[in-house]
Formats: sequence, structure tokens, C-alpha cells
Amino acid sequence: MAKTDKSTLKPDISRRDFVNGTLVGVGAALLGAPLPGYAARHAPPGIFNDPWTGYGGVGDYATSNGNVAAVREAAHLIRDGLTQAMMPEVGDTGEEYDMVIIGGGFSGIGAAYQFHKKHGTAKKCLILENHPVFGGEAKQNEFEVDGYKLCGPQGSNDFGPPDRNDNSLIAEIYRDTGLPFEYAFVKQDPEKTNVRAPLEHYYGVYWDEERYDTGYFLGSDAETPWIVNPRKDHLVRLPWSDRLKAELNRAFADKEEYYTGDDLDRWLDSMSYKELLEDVMGYSPEVTEYFDPILAISMGGVGADVYSAYSAKLLDMPGTHVHYKYDINADSAYSFPGGNAGIFRHIVKFLIPDSISGSRSFEGILYNSIDFSALDRPSNSLRFRLNSTAIDIRHHGAPDDADHVAVTYYQDGKVRRVRARTVVVSIGGWVARNIVKDMPEALAKAYSQFYYSPILVVNVALRNWRFLDKLGIAAGRWFDGFGRFFAIRRPMVTGDATEPFDPDKPTVMTFYVPFNNPGLPPEAQGAVGRAELLSKSYADYEHEIVAQMTRMFAASGFVAENDIAGIVLNRWGHAYISPQPGFHFGRNGEAAPIDTVKKGFGRIRFGHSELSGYMSHTRALNEGSRAALEAMKQI
Repeated sequence: MAKTDKSTLKPDISRRDFVNGTLVGVGAALLGAPLPGYAARHAPPGIFNDPWTGYGGVGDYATSNGNVAAVREAAHLIRDGLTQAMMPEVGDTGEEYDMVIIGGGFSGIGAAYQFHKKHGTAKKCLILENHPVFGGEAKQNEFEVDGYKLCGPQGSNDFGPPDRNDNSLIAEIYRDTGLPFEYAFVKQDPEKTNVRAPLEHYYGVYWDEERYDTGYFLGSDAETPWIVNPRKDHLVRLPWSDRLKAELNRAFADKEEYYTGDDLDRWLDSMSYKELLEDVMGYSPEVTEYFDPILAISMGGVGADVYSAYSAKLLDMPGTHVHYKYDINADSAYSFPGGNAGIFRHIVKFLIPDSISGSRSFEGILYNSIDFSALDRPSNSLRFRLNSTAIDIRHHGAPDDADHVAVTYYQDGKVRRVRARTVVVSIGGWVARNIVKDMPEALAKAYSQFYYSPILVVNVALRNWRFLDKLGIAAGRWFDGFGRFFAIRRPMVTGDATEPFDPDKPTVMTFYVPFNNPGLPPEAQGAVGRAELLSKSYADYEHEIVAQMTRMFAASGFVAENDIAGIVLNRWGHAYISPQPGFHFGRNGEAAPIDTVKKGFGRIRFGHSELSGYMSHTRALNEGSRAALEAMKQI
């Protein structure tokens, strides 16, 4: 499709360049300064990090959008075994902690929460986090567009509040941190729009698709490019074969059961989801192809051909005996303006009250500035050390007899070491197995069965969404080109900072972009996807995004130069654990790899959501908490 000046952004929006004589590069604190080229004329203010990382938006998260270039390079030093050359330069800080937590995402903060609950200020804990901002994937992108502050999720997104009287860890965290148990969302004004939008970014595609206005894009050359709400009339308007439509309608209804034994979960874990769909349920490969991107985008990252059918059950997929049905009177999931950063910020504020300026009001915690100077004060019983990449963790002596663990990390060009009575490793296994140097063989073998896949989260700030209102959709799916899904949300009510829900006003469009490579082994599917994710510059992706949006929306009035205010990429190279058959319950008489890793060894315990086989903030909190409780037995 030919591009015109009106349908593309100028190419130099993304280029490293001089702005009034000042180089825009890594670490440049240009908050309030424009981007080069196109953005200098059109985009809101913000930070442009480097040609690979690109535009980061505004605010505290502007230098930490996904795995930025500096984080990527540090991770590759570990992957390539180059950190050992740094060890002779290590400097001992003289610090001793009762617990050191490796990783400042939800699992790490779950461990810290449990440590705080048990010891309060009586004992000392240090969190090492390799990113510039805490949260792991629970961070946000921030934009300022035409007088509105807008947020989008960098990764971790949807949530459902627990029952306020529940005795679970999650409900306890809500009560302690002041997280609300009930939320309000902007009331829809029918004089402005009748488009039904989800309250988060997933459920408008597949799960609750019939509740919201979702379109299938069939191509700009199709007789009818957009089929809106195709499931409303059982797919009859889609130009697909009658056989495929009948099979999909049967899958959506999901009435059959295929196993009567008591060990349903273990049976499901004995096969891939493709085998369940095709060999057990009798569907054609086209049905598997339909569900492949849904698995990849939601939690699996890989194709159904290598994904455990039990993992598909955790996603409420057809044939797994879940029989998912949406409740027309209740929304399935919510989202804070910046995804689950809203939850994370409440926990950090509870643990380190000065970490976020202002009071513990709901709106204040969501939007007030982070006080980075408060995170690592020597007077804190819990310290949060950012930009600190752990590179070497080992017991001082034999693990069973050691009285402490030496933790070496890289920060600001220097290699430093602290002592820890216990360590909770709350980072992904792809790093853990490279930095825990005295890991037992059985545990290392178990970790070798952990496979990971990437995701790219793109937030596009729009000055208006009239083109979506004209189409009558808030979410969309398509089957070729860049990405597979997008959604806008009906915003949460957050006081004076509440975002609008009006086609004539700004919003954020979010793309969760999978990297599908079915037909390859599970480790290869993730590796090929990562290679694609990492190989392209910000400019490359920007052009793909704009071209895809133009292809889909130009006929409805979308003009990129007028309507796009900013684009932020969030690259997550190992976003998802990709459980193969046997991952959850073991195969051939061998223990499941997750059970082996959970045991830990010596004074080191492992706590991460991947150890549940499902990457979510609640499972991360629970796994981190579990690991901390086990580790604290040795304090």
C-alpha cells in the first residue's frame, strides 16, 4: 500500500539527533523538551532515550519503558558469561541484611511485604532492581495531550479486587495498603458515543467479546473491511468457510466434556492445547490458528502446538472443562489508568511511606511523584536499590553450612557486594540460573525446562478517537500485518485526574503484540520471537504501527499526523513463561520442574509467578510471599 505524507509520521521522529544543539540520547533528562522532527511540531513533551528504546513519554516512568537499551545490555552481559570478568573489581559495601530480594516486581514486593509483616523495622531487607523504576512489568507510560494526563500499561494490566472479608494474602494486602475493594468508571454519555468499551485491554477480544464492541479487520481490499461484533450473529457475516464458522461457534459454546477421570488437570498437562483441540475435540487446524494469537497475547507467548493444555485451562479456554461464561451484569476485569502500576504503587507506599510524595489518598498514590531519594536511605529498614543488576549470588561456604550469602551487583559502572542472611530470588529463571553460582544440578536441570516468550506492548496516545466511534468499535482483531489486537478503555474514576471517554478527546490505544512461531520447539519459538523483538529500532516499529493503523482506519477518517500524539514501545523479551506439557505435573515419573525449583537450597529461595506456570500479579505476590516465609525460617 502506497504511503502518503498524510498517512505516515515523518521518519525523523525516532532518530537520534541534535535539538537546539543538545544531543538526545540515553539518560538525557529532557522532560518538557520536544522530540526531533515530527514530534517537535506535533507531539507532547517527553523523553527520547535512544534510537532503540525511543520515546518514553513524560513523568517518572519516561526513562523506564520496558527493557530499555541499558537493561538489555546488562542482561546480555549475564547471558554471555561476561560478568565474571568484573568480579576482581568488586567492592564490598560493608552492608549486611537479614534478607536480600533480587527483583523489584510483584514477586519481589510480595516477599518484602511478608518480611515487613513479620519483622517490621526490627530487621533489615534490601531489594535490588535492575530497572530505573520499580515495578517490573507493572509500570505505566504517561502522556500529556491537549491538557489531559493519560496513562497506559507497560505490561501487567487487568485485575479483579478480592472480597473484602477474604482471608487471602491479596485481600490482606488490599486492607493494609488502602487499595479500594470497589471502583467506579466513567459513566457513558450516549450523546457522545454509544461504543461499548472494556474496562481493561484483554476481555474485548474473545472472553467477553460479545459484551463490548469489537471489530474484525479483514483487509483494506476486502468487500467489507471491518466486521463489527461478528459473534453477535454467530459469525454469519465473516467470509470464512461454513465449516470453520461452525467449528468456532461450537468452540465458543464449549458445552462438551472430554474426560471423566479424577485427574483432569494431570490429563490436560499430558498434551498440548493443539492436541486437545484437534486430536481430542476433533477440530480442524484452522481453529487452532484462530486461538494461537489469543494464547500468545494473553499469557503463553507461544503456539498451541507446544503449550500445555492445562495452561490453557488456566486461561479458561474451550475444551478444558472450565466452560467460561461472561456475566452480563458484572465486568470480568478492571484496569487502573496505568495498569497494575496502581496496585504496585499502593504496596510501595505502604512499605516505604516517603516513596511517593503526598498522603495515602487514592489519587495521590496513583499520580504523585516518586521520591527516588527515599527508596534507599540508610535509615530505612527496607531499602529499594534501583539500577542494580545482580550478577553473582553464592553461599559463603557449603550451602548447607553457610551463615550468609554473598550478593554481587552492578550499579553505576561499579561492582559491589553485600552480605545476606537469606536471599529471595524473585527474577525470571532465565537470569536466576545464570547468576546463582552454586545452584545444585537438580535445580539447574529443572530450570533448563523453563521456556520464555516475548511480548511488545505499544501505547499510542491519540488526540481523538472519532475514527473508532465512526466504526462503532473499542477493540479490534486482525489476521495479518503488525500486531493482532488493540483496545481502548472506558476509564476508571480517579478524582480530578479522571481521563475522558469522549471521541473528540484524547485517549490511549494499547496494542499487545505477540510473536507467533508455531511449528518450532518451545525454546525456539521464544528465541525467534525475541530476535524479532530486539532486532528493530524504534523507527522501524513506529513505521509499522502507523502503516497498520492507516491501513485499518484511514477510511474512517484517521490521519496519523493529526491524530497521533505519541508512541511508546515496551519490549519484554521474557514476558511469559511458556509451559510445555508436563511442566505443571511432571512426565515419565519425574517431578514437575516448578516443584524442584520451589524447594530452593541453603539460604536461597526462589519466588516468581512463573513458578505457578502463569504470569499474573496475584500469583507473583503469592510466590514471593511463599519464598520469603520459607527463607525467614533461617533468620
